[in-house]
Amino acid sequence: MERIFTRIDTLFEEYKSFWISMCSIEARSCDRDDINRLCDLIEEFSLRKGFHVLRQIHEEAGDAMVITFQGKEDLSPATLLAHMDTVHKKGVFGSPAVTERNGILYGPGVVDCKGGIACALLTMDAMRALEGERRTIKLILNSDEESEEYIGDGARDFIVAHALGSVAVFNCETGRPGQLTVGRKGILKVKITTKGTATHAGNAYFTGHSAIREMARVVLELEAGSETDGVTYNCGLIQGGTASNIVPDSCAVTADIRFYDEAGKRRAFEHLDKTMAGCHDTRSGYEIIKCRPAMEDTEDNRRLFKLMKDMGKKYGLEELEPFVKGGGSDSAYTVAAGLPTVCSVGPTGMYEHTTREQADIASLPGRAKLLSASITAL
Repeated sequence: MERIFTRIDTLFEEYKSFWISMCSIEARSCDRDDINRLCDLIEEFSLRKGFHVLRQIHEEAGDAMVITFQGKEDLSPATLLAHMDTVHKKGVFGSPAVTERNGILYGPGVVDCKGGIACALLTMDAMRALEGERRTIKLILNSDEESEEYIGDGARDFIVAHALGSVAVFNCETGRPGQLTVGRKGILKVKITTKGTATHAGNAYFTGHSAIREMARVVLELEAGSETDGVTYNCGLIQGGTASNIVPDSCAVTADIRFYDEAGKRRAFEHLDKTMAGCHDTRSGYEIIKCRPAMEDTEDNRRLFKLMKDMGKKYGLEELEPFVKGGGSDSAYTVAAGLPTVCSVGPTGMYEHTTREQADIASLPGRAKLLSASITAL
């Protein structure tokens, strides 16, 4: 491990520069050309390092990739996950998009999740120092993690197909000091609609049927079902009506529903169906926009976490505690496929999904050392 840790320290400045270069290419899930420019950068860097690169072309979004550090064929591989897409439109962070102040890196994707890509590749590069029983390491890169609206099930299928057979999966998502994630909520996103009867609000008010009034009841009843430590319902977007003097004949709400496991998902649908069944004088319904499963908190995840916790303590890297979080990630797919998975193992930072996104630069080598020690200990 001393040899591996020394190599990480030696490579740090190179990977810091690579990290900044990646973050300087801003790309949402829908920005196919920009995602592919980022893919080109990562592919060129990885090939120069001697890694094997498999690139999956997508017409609806940017390409996906699997980058492999080849080890002994008789050892099950370890898999790393990360994603290349970010959430903001190009230019929102200003020019330059990436800045550094007092050991902190600011910019799009510095922790969510291009810092994770840099950490994963640094880990793979450092493992060259390991002699003898070297395990194959794969890095799977998704281009549509933030929205899941362009590739759909294709992203899930790609991740699972290349992760199957792995001894463990480490998702290099946004890290927090002293924390690793063993479970995450699933996400059910639905569009709810109500259709009423439009009439003049002055001349024929009582013959109309307000779609907005009906939707108000739906929103209140749906959100009233939220559980402190369970399923939650957030009606975050609403559109309806045409003018203030017309009884509205249409209304639509987009709801974000979160759940910890399949039982919670079933309860969510039951509550949604019951709420919609109470609609009167209007036609109503809902459509599922997306449904990401929960990263369930399993015994396998806990065992993998304990190994990482032990390695953090053994090498004086970090005191770690397990957490279950409300945000979704690609970890859900590998857990559903039966693979031990721990998430949030990338560099630490905060304010992801905002223009204040920031990463602790010193955490890049620290988390690479934790990953290296954990993979070696497998």
